[in-house]
Formats: sequence, C-alpha cells, structure tokens
Amino acid sequence: MSRIVIQQFFFNRINYLNILKTINITQYRYKADKFGHTFAFIQDGSEIRELPLIVRNVCSNEICCNECTTTEKTDTKNDELVNKLNNLKNETDRKKADEEIVDVIRGFKKCSSVKSLIDLLEIVMLDEITPDVAVCALKKIVELENFKLHIASNKFPSIIDTKPNIDYTKTPILEKLLEIIMKGDNNSAVVGILELISIDRARVLPFEIFKNKISEEILCRVTENKLNIDDLCRAIDAFSKLNEVKKADQLWIGIMDKSDQINEKNVIQVFRILYLLKKSRKTIMKLLERSLKRFWHHLSTDDLIEMLYTLRLTKCNSIIIFKTISRWINTNIHTMSENNLTSIVNELNNSNYVDIGIVRALERYIKAKHSMINSPLLMVEIMNYCSKFNVRSEDIFEGCAKYIIQYGSNITPSQFRDLFWPFGQLNYKPKSAFEFWIKVENIMNKEFYNFKTRETIDILLSCVYLEKHPLNFVHRVFNTSFLHNLYENGSIDDYTKIKLKIIDQCMTLECDHYRGPVLPKDKFAKSAWCDYRIKRLLKEISNTLENTFQNYKISYSTIVSQLPLMSIYIIDALVHPIKFKLDSRYINFKKHPGLCTVILVHLPEHYCWGKEHLTGIETTRIRHFQKIGLNVMTINYEKILELKYPAELTEYINNRYKNMLTSC
Repeated sequence: MSRIVIQQFFFNRINYLNILKTINITQYRYKADKFGHTFAFIQDGSEIRELPLIVRNVCSNEICCNECTTTEKTDTKNDELVNKLNNLKNETDRKKADEEIVDVIRGFKKCSSVKSLIDLLEIVMLDEITPDVAVCALKKIVELENFKLHIASNKFPSIIDTKPNIDYTKTPILEKLLEIIMKGDNNSAVVGILELISIDRARVLPFEIFKNKISEEILCRVTENKLNIDDLCRAIDAFSKLNEVKKADQLWIGIMDKSDQINEKNVIQVFRILYLLKKSRKTIMKLLERSLKRFWHHLSTDDLIEMLYTLRLTKCNSIIIFKTISRWINTNIHTMSENNLTSIVNELNNSNYVDIGIVRALERYIKAKHSMINSPLLMVEIMNYCSKFNVRSEDIFEGCAKYIIQYGSNITPSQFRDLFWPFGQLNYKPKSAFEFWIKVENIMNKEFYNFKTRETIDILLSCVYLEKHPLNFVHRVFNTSFLHNLYENGSIDDYTKIKLKIIDQCMTLECDHYRGPVLPKDKFAKSAWCDYRIKRLLKEISNTLENTFQNYKISYSTIVSQLPLMSIYIIDALVHPIKFKLDSRYINFKKHPGLCTVILVHLPEHYCWGKEHLTGIETTRIRHFQKIGLNVMTINYEKILELKYPAELTEYINNRYKNMLTSC
C-alpha cells in the first residue's frame, strides 16, 4: 500500500483528479478491470488527514490517474437503438423514439410475473434496449421476486429458504441487461443498479457478479469525473448499505471535484452522507463549511432541521456551520412555524450549542408573539434551552411568565414544571409577581397529586430559591406517604435528598411559621465533594488574603453546625478572629453578627450565561450564610485568573472587601 503526501491549502482551486500525477504520468490506455488503492496526506491549514484514493491498475503495472489516460474507443457493438438516438436529425424522430421507450417501460410495469416480463424482453429484442429500459426491467424483476418472498415469509416463515434465489436460466438475460447499462452513458442508471442490489432481499440478481461489476464501473466513472453530486451521494448511500464502507470513503474525491455543483437544492444530500463516511467525513465537512457561505440565505427551514440533525448524529461540532445556522435563525425566525421552531430549538439543545445570535432571535420572537403562541411545546423547548445553558434573558422569562398567567390552566403538569423550574434555577423574579404567583398557587392546588414526585420537588425548590415559601405544600412533601412514593418509584437518589434538605433548610431559616428542620441531621461523618480549582486558587492568593485580613485567621474548607453537611454549605474560606474557637461544635454566629467573614469563590458554572447574575442555588447559599450571622465576600474565579500582577490582585481583593462592607 503506497502513500503520498500532498500539501494543499486551497482545496477548491485544484482539480482533485490530478493529484495522483505526483505518483506517475503515463500515456497507457486503461485495460484492466481492477483497481488499486493508495492514501494521500491532505493538509488543510493546520490539519492533516490521511484519505483513501482510487487508482487504476494498467497493463504496464503502473499506477495512473484517469486524467493521464487516453479516452477509450467507442465499442462498435453498442446497441443500435442508442446509436439511432444519437444520430437523429429532427425533433419528430426523437419524440417518436422517446414514445417507443415510454411504451416499453409501461409494458414492463404492467407485467405481473417475471416470466411475462422476460417474454416481453424477447419481443423487444435485447439488442435494441436502452439503459433506461434495462434499469426499468431489472427493477421490475427485483420488485416481483421480493414481493413473492415477502408474501411467503408472512405465510410460511419457518420454511423460507435463506439461500440466494438465483434462477440460472435468467442469469444470462440479467447479465445482458447489466452490460447494456454499463455500456451506456446514463450514470444515474449505473448508480440505480447499485441501489437495486442493496434492496434485493430475495437475491434475484447474481449478487457477487453484479456487485463487483457495478462497483468497478462506478469507481471507474468517478475517476473519469462523470458522476454528478446527486449520483455520488446515492452511490455512497448504496455502498454503505452493502457494508462497503471503504469504497464509500473513496468517493470523497469525486465530491470535492464537483464542489461547484453544490447548491441549496442538493446540499442536504451531501449532509446526509456525512454519517456514512469515516475517514473522509471531516474533509467533506470542511467543503460544506465553505459552500454554505454562498447560499445559506436560500435554505429552507426543513433544510436547517436536517442539517442540525446530521451534525448531532455525526457528532461533528462545526462552529462555522453552527454560526451560519445561527445567522439564518436570526434572519428568518419570524417566518417559521411553531412546529419548525420547536424542532430547531430541540436540535440546538441536543447539539449543546448556544450563541448570542440565537438568544437574541428567541428574545425577539417571544417578545413579539408570547400571547399568540398556541403550542406549549415551543415554550417548553425554549425554557429547557434557557435552563440547560443558564440563559437568563429578561424578555424570554417575562414572556414565559405572561404565558403561564394566560395559558397555565391549559398545560400539563410536566409542561408546567419545565416552564416554572428555570425561574428558580436562574433566580429570575417576574415583574408581574402578584398575578404570576397567584396563578402558580392555583395550578399547584389543582394539579398537586398529578405531578410526579420529582416534579413536585423541583417546583418547591424553585419557589424557595425565589424566597417564596410554599407553606401550603411543604407538609404534603414531608410526610410518610409522599416519601414512600418517592422510594417506590425509584426516584430517590443523592441529588433528590439534597433537594429535600435544601427545601427544609430554606423553610427553617427564612420562614417564621415553619417548624423545622423536619429532616434529621447527618450523625455520621461522611465525605463531601470540593472543587480542586477553588483550593488551588485560594492557595495562590492566600498571601494577599492574609494581608487584607490582618490580625485575623483564615480557615479553608470549613463547615458550620447550623447548616447541613452538603457541598453547597462548605465554606471556601472563613475569616475569623485568632482566638475564636472555631472547632467548637455549636457556635451561634448570630450572637456575633459580622464577626466572621465567609469568602466564596464563584466558578464559571455558578453564573448565568453572560456572567452577570449568579444562579439560584448560589444566591440561596449566600443568603443562608448571611442568615446565620456571617458576612459574605465573593470572588470571581475567572477574574482572578485574568489578573497578571500582584498589585492588580491586591486591588481586586480590597474592592471586593469594600463592596461587602457597603452591602452590610
């Protein structure tokens, strides 16, 4: 197996069928019917890929590309009807010949058995059959035999013979039809036979003979640059169905050479074959990235959905294509139907992609149409999108709040949970608070027992994040029946237990009418997860912190007895007087308010998208530390990493300390 190295930066400026000229240049005619294979290292910018290539074996045992070979002489035994069609001098004769072909094809379609079809072929005479007629005949034969197999398998599934169903009396006729197709100039017909082989379950066609011959013919025509984009995509699909993945991968060179044919009408066909390619997938993806820039504004909504689905299926995270899609959405969002927009947002959600263009487009859409949206699924998908990427958009959340007020009674409990949860998760309090919370309470009263146990917990947790205390519903959760259902449904896990503890702790600290805590405290020591990034950062800035808090001691990764033993209640750094007995089991910080200061390091995931607001759980964490009498100073992890000099770090820490004192 030979390999060549090709350094190429501008793919679209070079004819790909010339790249093998670097191996050999010869004037020998192509005579062999077999192909050799090689690999080429293709460089595109900083990326280098090893891709398979098709090469021909010639009589002199040299390898050459088709561009270097001379054109074969026309076979004098081509069927007479094809020659007549090529030599027709007037339109009348051409129309008459076309009508004859149509009549023959109609006759084939009327045949109800293979025998009658073969009899018709004998009447027409094989020497006068065109490639189109031959393809139609083969398709009809395969259709009839496969239909018989389908009927037989339904009636007598136990006695069906799984061996190839080859009638050797028909084989010469089938091979003659194949020969007619291969000698013709109809490339679509050649690819059609390969597709026919892949769906022939009854094995009417001689499988190995047909597959080998038609595969070689297609590879030959690819090297001759005869197949267009549609035929190439169909051929790749057919090869994949026949488990000929290597041959499918070799056709990338034909697509690259026909890149100028890619347009808004066939670009989706090229996208569909990405999943079928292996080694050449990224190369075709790069080609699509360049091609989409020409006609992205002509794409339809269905095309966009298909592209997103293919990108997710192939796990190709092409930022260029995603940005193009974002630009299209930003331009055309108001022309899309609700179902199409729902599908697009769902695919973006599954593809883990978000950018400012998509967010702005959704904001405009919700702001303009929130009262006219008929499908709750659209609102659910948009809020799920916001929840997944922590997008705290005022326009989207206000539109959702108005939607809940207007249509909340008509949505299912699961849909209500999906719409309501992001409000608490991202700590957004609606402006029309009174109407909003009245509606939420009415829905909870009406549908409480229709919610799943986890949905109920999420709704209550969202309420306490927003400092709304669901006294009327908490006692329904912290009772034997509800907790029993939680265990019975297999919904109880560590994360669910944490949610219940947070609800209990929020109600205990913030609601005067709540008699808690209800849940028992952990009596046994257990490990709690701590983020190493925080530990490392605090270690690096420890000297600066000690200089800021002189005459104080700093303890790291501290827990306090007033709060449950959970990771969110672990104090990153606690500043306290040197003589303060921190190891005492019961310390009432409320007796010494402001004496101790909590330092919290906020990681990127602690913020909403946009890095301006903290998430609901982080604001609740700060609020609880303040409730038990501690000052809280917050530090932005990413901001610290951006500071290069000690003076900048000292200034930042001092400013954060002053802001804490001001807020107190």
